Amino acid sequence: MWVLPAAAADPGIKDDEIVVGAIMPFTGPAGALGYGAFLGERIAIEEANAAGGVNGRKITVIAEDDEYVPARTVQAFNKLMEVDQIFALIAGSGSSHWLAIMPTLEAEGIPNINPLLASMKPFEAGPTTHFGIGTSYRDGANEVMEIMAKRNPNLKWASIVQEDESGIDREVGFNEAAKNLGLEVVAQMRVNRTQTDFSAEVLRMQQAGATGVFIGGLPTLDAGVLKEIRKLDMKAKVATLWLSHNEASLNLLREDAGDLVLYDFVPSMTDPKLDHFHALAKAHLSTEDQGRINRYSVTGYATMKAFIEAMNRCGRDLSRACALAELNKLTDFDTGVMGKITWRPDSHLAPVAGAPLVIDAKAGRFVPLAAD
Repeated sequence: MWVLPAAAADPGIKDDEIVVGAIMPFTGPAGALGYGAFLGERIAIEEANAAGGVNGRKITVIAEDDEYVPARTVQAFNKLMEVDQIFALIAGSGSSHWLAIMPTLEAEGIPNINPLLASMKPFEAGPTTHFGIGTSYRDGANEVMEIMAKRNPNLKWASIVQEDESGIDREVGFNEAAKNLGLEVVAQMRVNRTQTDFSAEVLRMQQAGATGVFIGGLPTLDAGVLKEIRKLDMKAKVATLWLSHNEASLNLLREDAGDLVLYDFVPSMTDPKLDHFHALAKAHLSTEDQGRINRYSVTGYATMKAFIEAMNRCGRDLSRACALAELNKLTDFDTGVMGKITWRPDSHLAPVAGAPLVIDAKAGRFVPLAAD
């Protein structure tokens, strides 16, 4: 009697464990964002493990810090794939970092999700293994500019974005909105994402007669530009997209927030919708880490919840191919923290509707923008 050998499991799959990897900027200019997102994923993993794991397998995550440097992303990914033998990649840095490793992810059929990416570049590359959630930077810029144009007609606009894929995507959305809405644009500029002094750029905006400013980049860019606007006593309405929603961001922005409006698909961190999420954070994170959660923790939690659901649907016969198949047909999945998630083979960035927020400087929190 012949006995056929059992099919070899995909890397990272053991009898009682699933090993996944994460590459995040825990340090550097995007450190607070990356660490916050990872904390959200940890909450989802701990929640699942406490309930028995994925069909009896506990999830183990091995995390690497790439300091927001693409070359280090590649090094970390090679280590996770070749040494740690991960089943999937559950987190990454920016678009340029992700694009550097995407060919290998695609060639190896490695499922990968990312709670940080909203740039369209990775999705326009037509990936079969990469999934994200939320409004794209382009759509977000369109949304916030429509809100600003309705509330503040006849402004003269300037834009300032960081010179990378995420900033340029914001600029594309801003320009589309300006064209469609017939807005007057008097100045546009791009800056290095490590730049901290924006006095020359804001002075140029003022000299150009700008009465509205769109900012696209890391929270430090928003804070630096707002500081200069206030210093020059420049009377301008300011629009931007999602920020970290944590105490550090508020401390950076609250003094100079003025007429700042931001658009986000994540509720304010003080919204009652997130009460259960905060309870989970308290149960599964240290006191120190609880103080470091931010809006990216919410996207991290939601993205990981969706991936855990896809793996659960595969039963004990979990494989990379099955996880990808289940991700591709996930429909109206409710994570409990934001809009429902739907992925399709031709749409790997699940759209989630958002809303405008403002900073309540006195209360020290982000709150919904009041209706006109």
